[in-house]
Amino acid sequence: MRLDQNSSIPLYEQLKNDIKRDIRSGYFPAGSRMPSEDELEKKYSVSRITVRRAVKELCAEEYLVKKQGKGTFVLDNSSLPVTISQGFHDIWERKGKKVTVEIVENKVINLEGEYRELLNLTASDEVIFLKRVLKADDEPMMIDVAYIPLKLYPNLQMLLGQDDSIYRLLRKHYAFHPYYYYKVMKIKKSDKEFSKLLNCKVGTLLFDLFKISYDAERCPIYLSISYSRGEDVSYVISGTEDDDGAYSGFKWRV
Repeated sequence: MRLDQNSSIPLYEQLKNDIKRDIRSGYFPAGSRMPSEDELEKKYSVSRITVRRAVKELCAEEYLVKKQGKGTFVLDNSSLPVTISQGFHDIWERKGKKVTVEIVENKVINLEGEYRELLNLTASDEVIFLKRVLKADDEPMMIDVAYIPLKLYPNLQMLLGQDDSIYRLLRKHYAFHPYYYYKVMKIKKSDKEFSKLLNCKVGTLLFDLFKISYDAERCPIYLSISYSRGEDVSYVISGTEDDDGAYSGFKWRV
């Protein structure tokens, strides 16, 4: 893999961004050992100085940690946000919480309009419409509404259990590897249905987060909308010089 030698973005910054994407996507999972400096140097066709600067800054930003005599590892930090391939289960179980799921709706439908277009589907393509309440230690934390194309994930309904993590099922059975995403966040007032599901008052302010995930070829592979009480989360957004959305996601308050 080669970096863009003609870009105005320094090579060490390009390397940092690429490693961050691999960490967020789960390619380098938390606690895993990173490739050596020599391996990174050969993989990206850059100098040892470039690799060392990128790794040093990733350590300073708490993405990586160096262990004397052992190598460099992806930091297993429970305060990391919910990112591209990390889901609700991943975050809360790392915090020692018991995750349970209440399935509100689970059916196969044909999409119309904007969502069908965003997922590059035809009128005959079916999706699983899945509405769930996600809970941590029996406390409702999030309503998650997903539109999952069956042509990409055939027989998914047969695999889906009550408390399963969708992301884990997709990773295990379908090599699910989101690489890019598009997010839109709004503020929404809770209606009667959502207030009942989230155990909050009607009119409570919710984060309304729309997200489409894409594979490495930028083909859409998953669409979801999540609703969380504003008192339970903060939303963190930052970017890079190339506006690549290097760090963006929920941080749960516990």
